[in-house]
Amino acid sequence: MFEIKERDGLARIGKLETKHGTITTPALLPVVNPHILTIKPAIMKRLGADAIITNSYIIYKDEALREKALRDGVHSIVSFNGPIMTDSGSFQMYVYGDVNVDAIEIVRFQRDIGSDIGTILDIFSYTDDSTIAKRELEETIKRAKESVRHKGEMLLALTVQGGVDERLRRYAGKIMSRMADVVPIGGVVPLMENQRYADLARVIIASKKGIEPSKPVHLFGAGHPMVFPMAALLGCDMFDSSSYIKYARDDRIILPEGTVRLKDMKEIPCSCEICSKYSVEELLEMEKEERVEKIAFHNLAQAFAEIKRVREAIRNGSLWELVERRAASHPMLMEAMEVIKRHKKWLEKWESISKKRAFMYAGVYSVHRPLIYRFNERIKKRYVPHFGETVFVEETRKPYSRDERLRKISKNVIVKSAFGPVPLELDEIYPVAQSLFPEKVDISTRRYARRMLNSLSFSSSYNWRKDFDMRKIISVADYQFGRHAGKYLFGNGDIKIVKSKRTGKIRNVYVNGKHVVSMRASDGFFTLKLEGAKILHEHFPFPKMRVMVSDDAEPFIRDGKNVFAKFVMNADEEIRPYDEVLIVNGRDELIGVGQAIMNRDEMLSFERGVAVKTREGLNT
Repeated sequence: MFEIKERDGLARIGKLETKHGTITTPALLPVVNPHILTIKPAIMKRLGADAIITNSYIIYKDEALREKALRDGVHSIVSFNGPIMTDSGSFQMYVYGDVNVDAIEIVRFQRDIGSDIGTILDIFSYTDDSTIAKRELEETIKRAKESVRHKGEMLLALTVQGGVDERLRRYAGKIMSRMADVVPIGGVVPLMENQRYADLARVIIASKKGIEPSKPVHLFGAGHPMVFPMAALLGCDMFDSSSYIKYARDDRIILPEGTVRLKDMKEIPCSCEICSKYSVEELLEMEKEERVEKIAFHNLAQAFAEIKRVREAIRNGSLWELVERRAASHPMLMEAMEVIKRHKKWLEKWESISKKRAFMYAGVYSVHRPLIYRFNERIKKRYVPHFGETVFVEETRKPYSRDERLRKISKNVIVKSAFGPVPLELDEIYPVAQSLFPEKVDISTRRYARRMLNSLSFSSSYNWRKDFDMRKIISVADYQFGRHAGKYLFGNGDIKIVKSKRTGKIRNVYVNGKHVVSMRASDGFFTLKLEGAKILHEHFPFPKMRVMVSDDAEPFIRDGKNVFAKFVMNADEEIRPYDEVLIVNGRDELIGVGQAIMNRDEMLSFERGVAVKTREGLNT
């Protein structure tokens, strides 16, 4: 049903299949009022809408609409032939009081009118009182359990509630995702309306920690598009919003960094077909309804532009930079970043080992990205020095080892970089060589780097006075595969290092005539060959580096076919996306080597998609 195609940490470009087509995530589902089609759904589709959302309760309580929907289907009501998600009336119940519909009845109604994704009638829980939130959540869970029996072929969204209580949110995410096809995070509209973005971040993170990775996550009422990057970064796949029309009715213009009243503008910094055609003065002179339509179009175009911006950032690995730039434009988003940085240890498990683009400094939160956390943790836990003494040097031109004087020092050379200590041997791995920092960074970043430097301590050393290239391949192997991997791979036998004639960089390493690893020019990491995998499999105990597959998949893996998630039985918890992995059968026999696309949690959760791209099978 849902499959990841590309990723940047928790953010994923995925494909969600429905009866009326495929939704590409992250996706924006514009809210459509069946009574008032200010922007026709066909135009929404042209702007980029794979799907829309409408309210089944509004249709249900209108007798004429109800009969037409039951006869011809919801798609005919709103004239949209793509996927349609329907809400149940929960928000109306929160705003106006009780709705006149039974929880099971509204699910059956959504099923009968042909909704692609229906939603339960949950209890909208906006409260700081955990006792009330718990009571309301219990009722929502009860309704969810009853509703799933009536969904038929319709995908059913079971909403995570729990107020701002993080324990309740995590619990709700765990319970709901066991039963749901789609997992919305609800009860957050007031948080966004009151710009409580720090609380929003807490709610999303707590919910995501409970939700199964394979389930698409919908953020109800996402509101302004400046929230999209942060929400996507934290793992939200779909958004719905009626803000495009609400703001238009109030003559407010959506821009990437906020909203501005039309009367306060001289010109609109936008080149959409409305802003290119009409001036501010011309818009102000229009009749109210015409002006609302024009502004709504602009607002929706801005929202879809941000969704496309988010998807492109996921593709090239720059989503963190986009989030930091958006946060810099709004103080309350900066408060959310303070929350996010405290969860970098959890976020790290979803972060790819390297990215397509260089690491770009964007401000005070850049050093709190999971990649930097991982780098410093691996230096502390995996780096084994080669000498008994250490010298610390100031940062120079990258890669640092170009300086022949540094290479010849018979001590451990540690470079004091902007994000922490960098052993000279690791100066070409991602994100060290592939990072851009200004000459002078902010004081918070300097303090962070100094703290990481002061936390560094060495308890042992290899005591091998080998040449620099040997020290380099040993240290990269330790950092990438685990402590002492370099010793296992290169500690014995005849070592042959092949370098590029053009760049002089290491390309391949042979041990006793066998090709064990290649070094990638793009990120300075190793591509593990089958001979190298055999060595690590022999020395590392289970489950280190392993992805264990079922007996059904073994013959295909041995022949070099990819590992699909549904065949994964177990995996090392330390595996990160794009790590090199050992593929084994249920008896821990090596049957292949490849590159992980998912971490362990994802491999064990997804039923679709590639978990490991197999590079070599034992029979190839």
